[in-house]
Amino acid sequence: MSDDPHALAGAYALDAIDDAAERRLFEAHLVGCEACATELREFRETTARLAMAAAEAPPAALRGRVLAGVRDIRQLPPVPEAARRAAPRPVRPRRWRRAAVAGLAAAACLVTAASVGAVVRERQRVERTEAAYREVASVLSAPDARAAAGRAAGGGTVTIVASALRGRVVVSASGLRALPPSKAYQLWLIDPAGPRSAGLLPAGRTGPVVAGTWRPADKLGVTVEPAGGSARPTTEPLVLLSPA
Repeated sequence: MSDDPHALAGAYALDAIDDAAERRLFEAHLVGCEACATELREFRETTARLAMAAAEAPPAALRGRVLAGVRDIRQLPPVPEAARRAAPRPVRPRRWRRAAVAGLAAAACLVTAASVGAVVRERQRVERTEAAYREVASVLSAPDARAAAGRAAGGGTVTIVASALRGRVVVSASGLRALPPSKAYQLWLIDPAGPRSAGLLPAGRTGPVVAGTWRPADKLGVTVEPAGGSARPTTEPLVLLSPA
């Protein structure tokens, strides 16, 4: 049982006072002690924030490192009972405890913010992927969808499915030769008026992409351009496709 009721605010906030008499003593003290009432509110706010923090699994190697380190740490000898009783009881200033509370709250907020940020980013990535595949499915299921495929100069195959009704073309490529970082494959929609850029083919992308605004007279071409793309084609198309 503690002789100093001021030291019980933290335990009381965590509902960790098992002794009924000690709990009643602190509650009676709390009625007339504004400092302890303030400290209790701070402790409860901190524990609430800590409860919101998202837990993460520790690295797989952490347990092994901790157990290996324990063998090299010398355990301190026990303090004799007489010396322990004679030693003055340390009293931590209330200001120090409040600073510790503030530090714990800040750390909890940082952990929560990082964890929530990772969850939000992953959710956004999933939503973008789902939206892209819905658009692909919309073109593939269009009643006027038409397909074409051809081999690209230098190796690889490019396949397209176009729909004038949806105004889109789905492009899928496989086996194209790898390009240096300074170069990229660029897609073009070409009609009698000339070529229009339909964007870049993402490096290493294996799934289909939806490109440009498709018109009935369009053909799709693929060229090698600078990494950022070009306003007009600077090389001959590696493949030129027109759906039947």
